[in-house]
Amino acid sequence: MGEWRRTSFPGVRSRHHETRKFNGRPDQYFVIRYGRHGKKVEETVGWASEGVTPQYAAQIRGQIVSNIRVGHDFQSLKEKRELEQARRQEEAARREILEKENTPFRVLAERYLAWAETSKKTSRNDMSRWKFHIAPVLADVPIKDISVIHLERLKRETVKKKLAPATVKHVLVLTRQMFNKAIGWGLYDKENPIRSVLAVDKKFLKTPDNRRARFLSRDEADTLLYALAAKSVHVHDIALLSLYTGLRLGEIFNLKWADIDREHGIIHVKDAKSGESRTAYITEPVKEMLRRRMAEGPGRDELVFKDRKGRKILELSNTFQHTVDRLGFNKGITDRRDKVIGHTLRHTFASWLAMEGVPVITIQKLMGHRSIEMTLRYAHLSPSHEREAAAKLAERKSGNLLRFQIGMSKEAGIAE
Repeated sequence: MGEWRRTSFPGVRSRHHETRKFNGRPDQYFVIRYGRHGKKVEETVGWASEGVTPQYAAQIRGQIVSNIRVGHDFQSLKEKRELEQARRQEEAARREILEKENTPFRVLAERYLAWAETSKKTSRNDMSRWKFHIAPVLADVPIKDISVIHLERLKRETVKKKLAPATVKHVLVLTRQMFNKAIGWGLYDKENPIRSVLAVDKKFLKTPDNRRARFLSRDEADTLLYALAAKSVHVHDIALLSLYTGLRLGEIFNLKWADIDREHGIIHVKDAKSGESRTAYITEPVKEMLRRRMAEGPGRDELVFKDRKGRKILELSNTFQHTVDRLGFNKGITDRRDKVIGHTLRHTFASWLAMEGVPVITIQKLMGHRSIEMTLRYAHLSPSHEREAAAKLAERKSGNLLRFQIGMSKEAGIAE
């Protein structure tokens, strides 16, 4: 560094750098000097290459000296910089608050769905509910502006679509969950607004009776499988596996050949909805189907069922529903609980078990239900068959008694 040099401005000095250049000349380093509380103070202003000039340094010094006299505002270059930094931070905080307040609900939803993708098994359903039901109403509304009016509109629009009660409930609950996350993420600092909506209309918090009542008869099941085989062997095999094992479609799509134990006749269901692994059993129809598919020579780590591009299947092909409709299984049926869909196959498996008198606890294990209450829905199918068995017993064992009773009725003058 060169020697200190006075400038034409009082209290401002500069120093030339020996090697550092600016505009073809040695760069200059400026400092200011002034008195404060009886002491000499020297502070660095900066380099010429950073935009500092003697005039600027003198102006800053003048402000400091003036402030010292009147005891106001910054009284050193350090204080000036600290005040400026505080102002910048305050302004940034104001901008952040303003941006946060004006953040559209869409931004919250996108962040929530990204979180749900790695944290919730229902993320695909959440994405669908957001896209088709919540987004059209709330996407562009700032989070801070969403009120009971907007949420009542969301509820009204969802109900207007004549969706299943369970779907309406899930849409509203998903919106509540998004607001809960917004509060946790600092995007919203008020009480969750949808609570008041759900509190007023508590029926949306109740789990609606959305249980499927329809199951296939043996003849209907055979007819469906034959029709599917003519359209798509692939879809036929998926339907057959669900029908004779009770596996959920998602569980079937996750199955790998390593999960199939043909020697012992069992299927290891590792990715069950309940979160617990369970066992399904290979019956003769399933055994033959697997034997045929295995003839293709798949590897143990390969999926049993793949789409045309060799990837994991995400949903049952439309071929299934088109075939059901062509067979007329849903003709004239308006209640969705009575319609035949992909889930009907699993429901039929459980219904057939109940009709055969299989204990409810056994059905629960085979179906992979979390609680016995989920299985008790099939219990009503057993009494009718018990009644039928009792009637057959009476026919076989009590013929003479029946004839005697008929004779008594005739003697009493009671017509048949």
